[in-house]
Amino acid sequence: MNAYQPASYLRFRRHREPYNKDEKDAINRLREFNLVEEVQDKRKSFLGREILYVLTAYGLFYIFSNQLSYPPQLLARYQHNIILNTLLTPYFEVNTIERSTARFYSAITQYLRECCGATLHRIDTIKKFTTVNPTNMNLNDEDLKRHSKILESDLQSHVKVIAFKLAIMYSESNILEVVNSDVAADDNARVAMYELESTMKRILSKDKKFMQLLKVVQVDFEYGYNELKKLKE
Repeated sequence: MNAYQPASYLRFRRHREPYNKDEKDAINRLREFNLVEEVQDKRKSFLGREILYVLTAYGLFYIFSNQLSYPPQLLARYQHNIILNTLLTPYFEVNTIERSTARFYSAITQYLRECCGATLHRIDTIKKFTTVNPTNMNLNDEDLKRHSKILESDLQSHVKVIAFKLAIMYSESNILEVVNSDVAADDNARVAMYELESTMKRILSKDKKFMQLLKVVQVDFEYGYNELKKLKE
């Protein structure tokens, strides 16, 4: 895959045939690895036949797990893909993602990478189990449910961590600390940075999905805190 990185083809649009050789070879290579697929809808124009290629779930997983450079628009465009429909869109509105600041978006891409890492770890665990037990190459329903529950728990932990992390990131004191820590910025740059992050904070506060997630985190945190406090008494 070294010669054809998916990052080079994130901006898939309608490709007109005939392609140049390099483009055709690159797309064919990506299709071989099931990273992109051809959309069934084919259109014709006076410039020739048009075909739209899009990233597959495998393609998105590859990008997220390797934390390749990709814009927020990619997440919005593929919001209905099973990966984002599991990890992102239940907890953030699309408008929030589209209006991301660099600081906020960095946290989101790191979260997606960690979730993909947890998924890969669970897959590797299953592979090791079947390797150690060659007579049981096919996991039964009970084993599959157990591994699915473990992965679900791991992913839930990651989403709660990102919610907690963002709540801390966008506290007033933290925003001011980040703004003032940029020694290279002048006063105008600091004011602009503060306004940018304050706007992102307001966007988050109006995101019903995120605020609902944050409420769940708050309840869990208070419950855990009270349990530990009782043990201390």
